[in-house]
Amino acid sequence: MAKVDTQQPHTSVADTESPSADKDALVTRLDELLEKYLHTLDQYQKTREQLSRQLSSGYMSLAQANFQNRSATHYGQDSYDERMQAARKVVIEADASATAKDGISFSVTCEKELAASNQDSTSNDDSNDESKKPSKSPGESKKTAKTGDAIRWFGILVPPALRSAQSSFVSAVEGSVPQLATITKDLRIQEIEIGRVRKQIKKL
Repeated sequence: MAKVDTQQPHTSVADTESPSADKDALVTRLDELLEKYLHTLDQYQKTREQLSRQLSSGYMSLAQANFQNRSATHYGQDSYDERMQAARKVVIEADASATAKDGISFSVTCEKELAASNQDSTSNDDSNDESKKPSKSPGESKKTAKTGDAIRWFGILVPPALRSAQSSFVSAVEGSVPQLATITKDLRIQEIEIGRVRKQIKKL
């Protein structure tokens, strides 16, 4: 009679514990991502509140300046000089040193900083061509500097409330707006990573 081998196949402890260990690691990773997401969300809400305060302060100061204004000039878009160019612009540049994990960062650069950056990146030929052109007179330079500030549309002796309104709006554009854009993009990246980890957990 033939002998029947009824011995069960050997299963190592490492094989049974491996899926459980992987799941525990993913759960820990998910907890870390959720904690980071909550901190980023809190920062997002605080930045929105800061932006709201800056805009409210700017409009209140603008209304106060118009209320105290005794001249016929109204401080608003009806009195804007259409020849005026934007002093702050949006420029999108790729950072070669940044990695995918660094995310995206938004910032506002003034026109003067952009001009200095472009001047540094020009070639020697371009600089030689520029040197051949007649330089601007001191009077033209002073005129450009004076018309560069939008508040000078309304004269030199503008009310303090109007300067306060300008300061509030500049702070919002240069500070809160790019911060809010950066945080919003960071939240989207974190949401994608959280969804990816959750899918991996469901597969185990």
